[in-house]
Formats: sequence, structure tokens, C-alpha cells
Amino acid sequence: MRALIRLFALLLLIVGGQATAAQTDLYPDDINPLTGLVASQPDLLNRRPLIVKIDNYPPDIRPQSGLNAADMVWETLLAGGATRFGAIYLGADDEHIGPVRSCRLVDFELAHIFHSLFLCSGMAQGALDALRADPVALSRSVARGGPCPPLCRFEREGVAFEHTLFADTAGVRALAAEMGRDLTPEAISGMTFDAAGPAGTPISGLRIQYTATEVEWQWDAATGRWLRWQDGAAHMDALDGQQLHADNVLIFEADHLEQPVVSDGYWGPPNYAFTVDFTGSGRVILLRDGQFVEGEWRRATDADPLTYVDLNGNPLDFKPGKTFVNLMPRWADGYQLVFGLTQPLTATVTFSGGINLRRGPAQGYSWIAAGQGGEQFSAVGRNRRGDWVQLLLPNGDPVWAAAELLNVDGDVLSLPLVRSTFE
Repeated sequence: MRALIRLFALLLLIVGGQATAAQTDLYPDDINPLTGLVASQPDLLNRRPLIVKIDNYPPDIRPQSGLNAADMVWETLLAGGATRFGAIYLGADDEHIGPVRSCRLVDFELAHIFHSLFLCSGMAQGALDALRADPVALSRSVARGGPCPPLCRFEREGVAFEHTLFADTAGVRALAAEMGRDLTPEAISGMTFDAAGPAGTPISGLRIQYTATEVEWQWDAATGRWLRWQDGAAHMDALDGQQLHADNVLIFEADHLEQPVVSDGYWGPPNYAFTVDFTGSGRVILLRDGQFVEGEWRRATDADPLTYVDLNGNPLDFKPGKTFVNLMPRWADGYQLVFGLTQPLTATVTFSGGINLRRGPAQGYSWIAAGQGGEQFSAVGRNRRGDWVQLLLPNGDPVWAAAELLNVDGDVLSLPLVRSTFE
């Protein structure tokens, strides 16, 4: 079975991503193409996935319900620097998923990639106009706030009305049929799975710093999963009472393209929006089995699946199980990673008069703290050129210093790249 799944990936690479429906038959019929696991109800695989847009801001709407039940989750950026989830359900259905919130342009792209239906609670005028101009996405959309069931309000003290909509996924599929949506299943492809996995760099965890929120994934050896924290608190799921977890965490960097403002409020209250370009290639970092592996995503055209390779061009194998994707913008100062390296390098300040430790890898970033001559820090990351080094203060906060002002006891370029590749 494993050999068949990996052979499929090799065929994708050989034909340059030009996959056909016949090639997807190399997936065994009972294997969920989003998880690589044997499905408990294989008949459910013969349908379109359903992407549900789930809220993640403000903090008082947490814990959400049903994120652990998804086969895959995409965490995407909002205009204000917070995030929202696109949770994908294929191999099972659940009765209480949410809170469901409004669509963004990236959701239409994900619906194309995964040949999915998608559910959200409305959208701004600009997104609605974009949806109407996309007949494929329009044929798969369920953008509404009712009827109940399957879309019901569960009000909670201290939580605004717009954060109270929850979905029954089986009922949403029935609603989509009533609305005349395109339910014809299409083969899903692109991911490869192997329980053994590639050799990588051991880490204890990873912090992902968006502009307005911080996500942390910690490796839990006892369960063989990554556990999620957000803004310093364990991120829980109200449906099963467990902490959010994943077998794979994928850092996925892609161009986020700003959209023009057509009229006041056209893109919603922030009057700002972006879409995401999922064609070409870009950087990925895969967390699995207590380690990370660098690689690349590839997609030749909008008609092709997303495929993943390592730095040598070989298929990048996911661990069979759930994958949580953190979609990152390829912007200067768009995000920052902080790796929990098990063997960080040591950096010693060489300038006797001391140096400024900054928020980012350039002189233009604000000063945060000072490093005294001879003072030592853990070095855990670098910028693309390797001329700036990410250091950790004693409290664990990341700062930056120019490499020329440090004596690092190893190769700076061996440290992980922790900023956007554009920066």
C-alpha cells in the first residue's frame, strides 16, 4: 500500500504535475487521500470534501468545536494579522462544527485544489463579486447563515452574535444538494505518505509568530503528535475536550497578492484583502516525528494538484494521519519562526562596547535589548543571506544581531531560515 502511494508521487513528478484521473487510481480505494489512513467508512471517500471556515479571533470565541475531527486544517491570515481556519472534512461527519465565519479569497483557491464544497457565513462584497466570477467555486459554495438545522446559532455569554453559528456537516451536504451545488466527486491527489519518514533535524517545538498572534506546536513523544498552543494558552477543542493536535504540521509559504480597493468597504471593514498564488513553487517546512524537514511545494497550473518534494527533488512523505497547515505570506516582516532546536549554536558578542539586539534582521528594525561584549546567546535561526542571526534572550524571546558582530561556534547557514524568503 505504501509503495503504491509513493509510486503515485513519482508519477506526478515524472509528468511535471500533469496528473490525470486515471493516475489517482493508484491510491487504494479505502485510503483517505488527505490522511493516508485506512478509512473507517470507505464509502464516504467517494464524495467531495467539505471545507468549513472556522473562526479564530477574538480569543473569547475559543475553544472552537470540531477542529480535531477534520482530516486537514489550513490556518490562513486575516487582514488584521490574526488567523482563521479552513477545516477539511472527508472521511467522517460531525454534528457541531464551528463557529462558522465568513469567506476570504483564499477559500476559493482551496476549493479548487481539493475539489471541495465549502461552507462559510457570508463574505464581503469584493469576495462575493470574485466568487460570482468563478463558476467552479460558485458551483461548490454554501455561503449562508441558515436554515437551522443544519446551520444553527448557539449563543454564549460574552460572545458576539456573529461568532455563534455551528454546522452539522452531513446536513450541510444535504443543503448543498438542495441548492443544486455540484456534488460530483473528483479524485484528490498530491500528498504522499510513509510511516517511516525522512531524516530531519530534531526539535522540541516551533513557534509561529504572525503579526497579531503567536502559535506554538510542541512535540509530545508520548502520543507521537504535535500539540498546539496559541498566545500562550493550550488550544483546546470543545467537541472532544482534547488539545488541538496533528501528526504533521506544514509551514507553507506562498505569495499573498494584495487586492485593489474599488470602493469604501468593498473588501469589508479593513478595506483590504489579498488572494494567494498557489501556482509555481515555494518553500515548505514539514514537522513530523519530533523533527523538521525542509522542502518545496509545486503546482504547475491551476488544474494540477499540490505536490511536495524535499530539497533533493524526491517526494516529501507525510506521516499517515492529520495535517495542520500554517499558510504564511511571502512578505518582508510577514512572519517569524522560532525553532526549539535540541542543539542550538552559541553566539558570543565580540564587540566590546556592546550591540543592539533588534526585532528583525536589519538595522531598520527597532531596538529591543542590548548585548554586552562577551555575552553569550543561543543562536536558533538566520535570515536568507546568513548575515543576521536570530538569538534567544534568557526569557526565550527572539532577537536579531548582525553576524559580523558575533562569534558563532558553527556554520550560521546550518541554522534554519526563520523569516520570509523575500526578506
